[in-house]
Amino acid sequence: MPAPYSYDLRSKAIEAVKRGEKKIEVSRFFKISRNPLDLWLKKERETG
Repeated sequence: MPAPYSYDLRSKAIEAVKRGEKKIEVSRFFKISRNPLDLWLKKERETG
């Protein structure tokens, strides 16, 4: 089973999208798939 992503990585990825970076570019830069990125962004929108 893969290790969970760090809080720091999640925060940096979310901030990059908020700055206007495209999701696909962020996922490639941080070497993550789009699915967790989309889930993190959804949770961020729902909880703030």
